Amino acid sequence: MGEGLGMIWLLIVIHLNLTTTPIQVQHGEIIGTFPSHQACTEKHNEFFKKAEEEKRPIPPYFNLGCVPYKRTIM
Repeated sequence: MGEGLGMIWLLIVIHLNLTTTPIQVQHGEIIGTFPSHQACTEKHNEFFKKAEEEKRPIPPYFNLGCVPYKRTIM
């Protein structure tokens, strides 16, 4: 069997524990996977736009970001 490389983008939520020094990750979760950085970024931006429209404040411990993940397909 051949081997190929693929890349997916993970949309990850991280909750930080800001009461510790150094700051630690309290919880992390993958909330979506996307075939491209652009698709992931669009979903990321959509989240913050919707929160702003609904006047929902984003707490300082909340982080959302797109991370590339290379995978090997056998």
